[in-house]
Amino acid sequence: MDQSCKTKFVFYDLETTGISPAFDQPLQFAAIVTDLELNEIERVDIRCQLSPHILPSPKALAVTGVRPSQLENNNLPSAFEFAQTIQKFTEQWAPSIWIGYNSIAFDEAMLRQMFYQNLQPNIFATQFHDNTRLDVMKMIFAVHAEAPEILKWPLNDKGKVSFKLDQLAPLNGFHAHNAHDALGDVEATIFIVDKIRTQKPDLYQKLFEARDKERNLRLLKSFKPVDVTLRFGGNAPKTYTGCFCGIPHNNKNMVGFFDLNQSNSMDLIHGTEREIIEAMTKSPQRIRSLRLNQGDTIRPASTENFEWDHICAVIEGNEAFQAMVSKCLENKYSEAEDIDLLVEEKIFAGFYSYQDKELLQKFQTSNWTGRLTLLGEVQDERIQQLGRRLVAFNAGHLLDDKYQNVVQEYLADKWSAGEANVRWATIASVHEQLSELEKEGFDEILLEEMRIFYRNRIKAQGCSVDF
Repeated sequence: MDQSCKTKFVFYDLETTGISPAFDQPLQFAAIVTDLELNEIERVDIRCQLSPHILPSPKALAVTGVRPSQLENNNLPSAFEFAQTIQKFTEQWAPSIWIGYNSIAFDEAMLRQMFYQNLQPNIFATQFHDNTRLDVMKMIFAVHAEAPEILKWPLNDKGKVSFKLDQLAPLNGFHAHNAHDALGDVEATIFIVDKIRTQKPDLYQKLFEARDKERNLRLLKSFKPVDVTLRFGGNAPKTYTGCFCGIPHNNKNMVGFFDLNQSNSMDLIHGTEREIIEAMTKSPQRIRSLRLNQGDTIRPASTENFEWDHICAVIEGNEAFQAMVSKCLENKYSEAEDIDLLVEEKIFAGFYSYQDKELLQKFQTSNWTGRLTLLGEVQDERIQQLGRRLVAFNAGHLLDDKYQNVVQEYLADKWSAGEANVRWATIASVHEQLSELEKEGFDEILLEEMRIFYRNRIKAQGCSVDF
């Protein structure tokens, strides 16, 4: 393994108001920077205030142990200041390997949205500046499939293996775990990684190398058999051996992955477009889609098989098959129109122009009066909308009464939404979750603190509340 002094791990974790990256927010960011031998270099642990437009999930507060008094602590930085601090931290330690437990699916998505909604010019901070990423949960899936003997595996109430960190780490000897505190989860993650590193170094090396998506694409495009461990639903993780077979023109982060263990491989390679579509959509899938930017544990096949080598060679030589797979992937995952999306959901609706990014750089270093002026110069409607919201939340006195009333109505409408499928916490969902916590025997003193907090917060927006 390259032990370059420039290469570092940044183990990190967030505690949040809920599970929606678009409509919740981080409340705590913790990170421990280490060298490749896991020797600690620096640690950070910071919290922020609750943003004015968010109702936190009562169950999220119950899990994390965050008290209402912490949410209302005006001595904490605002979410805007919090985002600035974390952005500077990413710049300070670049390039690094950003690593966490289920971090690519959850924590990174939360960070990205926090940067986006607080108008940071670089919302992909953990991916740019030569940073790479690893997801320890996906490493654990590979360990379970390839070397289960090196860890003890907790079982859930259905008798199936649980991959939850707060169960896995203590069972394997980490007894200092302050579960669902961001720093405690970071320490537990480092402990688990060290277990893999010391007890199965060959597998660890392969998983470590999978951090680089460009390397993964080169490996796949070599048309050699490749292993990847995947988990679907509540099933046990499974290692699949396959071969690259195409890449859609509209998404260079996706590839087609031909299962080398299927029967009648040659029939499919020389098959019709309809047969390829069925191979992608029917179970068991004979052609899967892999996303290069999701931290999957792509690695050279662990066993040699001459038949696999032959199939890979046939695929490599059949450009018509590759083109057909690419076309089918493109059609299957064609981008949907975003005309009905809310601004929080438009994070991927195009990159900012160079001019707008320059203005966002100035926005971060200006005062609120200057920021309001800059918003009149930007072209992207997302920046205008998010920026005015930030001004309203952080310096509302700069806006006229009409706009402040618009913000008040926005919050009241958002929190009072009666639809069951909205993606954010509402008065109704808060009431429901509080009732569920009461039925589950949650601490009555803490529960009453929550009720008082929610009543006051909701009434402050002119909404009625009956709990």
